[in-house]
Amino acid sequence: MSDILHSLAERTTATHLALVHGDVSPKNILVGPSGPVLLDAECAWYGDPAFDLAFCVNHLFLKSLALPGHRAGLLRSARTLAEAYVRCVDWEPRPAVEARAASLLPALLLARVDGKSPVEYLTADRHRLFVRTVASALLRAPAPTVEDVLDAWTTALTTLTESGTDRPG
Repeated sequence: MSDILHSLAERTTATHLALVHGDVSPKNILVGPSGPVLLDAECAWYGDPAFDLAFCVNHLFLKSLALPGHRAGLLRSARTLAEAYVRCVDWEPRPAVEARAASLLPALLLARVDGKSPVEYLTADRHRLFVRTVASALLRAPAPTVEDVLDAWTTALTTLTESGTDRPG
């Protein structure tokens, strides 16, 4: 697994295509009169724009696990964001940026469970194990698109819900 993560880190470090915000999460997006306004760009760098898409979708995935009552809306938001983002890609072939975002997404999921900055709202061991299991499988067998990652995440969440282990806590 570490070789996959190192490879993703090296690829991301070597990709220089656009200004990357670096912290695109729902809390850093305001609705402005002419479109979204992004806040807190102190970690911006010139790099791989796929990171911003993966980073924001990652937040929506984790919240969908933590907040089952809002799951459908969060997953719909993730799908809408990914579709709109990819539709606007004009700096390179769309499948290229989408494949990079899809491969980064499971690594970012793991980072928010086992990395230096874990999300504070995933306190249940079963939720952290769920993230590790789904993300590890996606790292070993990468999905070609963010939509495919979303489908895998949604299927896994459905299984979790049907097993009866998806309860608060």
